This record gives sequence, structure tokens and C-alpha cells, in this order.
Amino acid sequence: NMRKNFIPEITKKLGVELGEEFKVVYKTRFEIICNFTLAGLFVHKGDSGKYEKELLADIICGKAEIVKLPWKPKKGDTYFTFELLGSTWVVRSSWWGGFPNEYALLDKGWVYRTCEEAESALPKVAAEFGVEYEI
Repeated sequence: NMRKNFIPEITKKLGVELGEEFKVVYKTRFEIICNFTLAGLFVHKGDSGKYEKELLADIICGKAEIVKLPWKPKKGDTYFTFELLGSTWVVRSSWWGGFPNEYALLDKGWVYRTCEEAESALPKVAAEFGVEYEI
């Protein structure tokens, strides 16, 4: 008698996707990098001093907080960033190739998963640099 796997529903409630790495923060103690698989919670980095099941219980009970990490594309993924068109900054899409200039964009926080995310960030970025922009 097989039971339903609730991990996909748990990840949705917690605002993360299956396989997505995220940070777990205990207010006064430490940070841990984790992700969910269909088998449960998996700890990548950091010594929690706890087993994954205890950590999962602490997350679900609100004793630990999930902090999303910036999205990092894989080779061939489509991403969105900014480009100079004439004298105006615009949003453009590209395919991740792992080039140095792409890592520079990623470090700056200018690599977005969706066009909408890039468009919502552009006005603030353009204002910071005093440049014209168009959405």
C-alpha cells in the first residue's frame, strides 16, 4: 500500500523547487545549504549538527528560515539581463555559455530567470547609474 509523496507540495509551500539549492538559517547559530529531492531534504554545505529529518521538522515548524539563493543558470539555459541599445538600456535574453562576462553579470546580480524579473529590476539599476532605459 503506497502512500503519496508530499515533498513536491512541501517545496511549493516553502517557495522552493525540487533540486533548487537554498540556505537554511537558524537565527543565532549557523547557515546550511540544502535542497529537496523526492527522497527528502539533502544538506550540501555546512554542519547542521542535526539529521536531515530534524532539520526538515525545524523548517516546517518555523524554527529555521529558508533564504532563497540567487538563481544560477546552467550551460544552455536562457537568461535575461541588460544591454545598451543606442544610448538606452534594454532587457535582452541570451543563452548561458559560462563566459567571464556572464559571471561578472551574475556577480553583479544582473542575471534573471525571467524577462519580468529583469524588467522590474531595470528602473532601479538604470537610476543607480543615471542612464536612460526602456521596457
